[in-house]
Amino acid sequence: MMTSMSPDWQDFTPAAWLRSPHFMTVFPGYWPRRALLAGVPTESRLFTTEPHTQLLGFCHWQPNRTACQTVVLVHGLEGCSESHYMRGIAAKAYRTGFNVIRMNQRTCGGTEHLTPTLYNSGLSQDYRAVVHELARVDGLDRISLVGYSMGGNLVLKAAGEAGSSEAALAGAIAVCPNIDPPLCVEALEQPRNWIYHRHFLVSLKARLRRKADLIPGKWDLKELDGIAWISEFDDRYTAPDGGYAMCLIPSPSLHSSSRHKMMPSFPTPCLLGR
Repeated sequence: MMTSMSPDWQDFTPAAWLRSPHFMTVFPGYWPRRALLAGVPTESRLFTTEPHTQLLGFCHWQPNRTACQTVVLVHGLEGCSESHYMRGIAAKAYRTGFNVIRMNQRTCGGTEHLTPTLYNSGLSQDYRAVVHELARVDGLDRISLVGYSMGGNLVLKAAGEAGSSEAALAGAIAVCPNIDPPLCVEALEQPRNWIYHRHFLVSLKARLRRKADLIPGKWDLKELDGIAWISEFDDRYTAPDGGYAMCLIPSPSLHSSSRHKMMPSFPTPCLLGR
């Protein structure tokens, strides 16, 4: 069941000095927000999602956690649990009465050593495993997955796959999900978006080098310096690592990672925001 925002809601009108969409995107990254979770209890936790693979999460529990709803937050491409938007929504959700868990995707947030693989937006099984553990081990029965961008794609995929088999999964919320990966890659590689493309590509290359230091010989880095496009990086490294023929914006197999192909049959309540 897919839900959209009510048409009665007012459109967002930015302040005059924030009218540029590029400035609005870049500026918040430099605005200090470390104090947002001050005083909020925090507990680190490792979730084993596959043999030899763990995801690091930071849990903010209410005093009576089983009596409260829980949100599991999943970041976007090259983000982490410490990303500004992750901390911001965690603070708001916790103070509203939710349990909150800020997840790191595989290899993100300094966790390259916790898995032998790279990450991509086909790994929805990781978040189904997290929900399953929270339900079985912690006794939580109202869990919602919340994802941003690439994370939004992942949580929609996880919700669609889980269907009605996971009773504790109450819903999924996707903020600006990259539902159609080919179009996202095409847009990201446009000249007008060069600053974002360069940021992601430089970060992905640096992450791969760190992984290669941990697992010598697994990836051939001879071609890495010459790669100029994210689509090249994914086809050369992310796709083979995940066992796929091709890969876009770490989204392996377009048939399995594009959530618009599954939307009509979603049994789990889902909300999409943009």
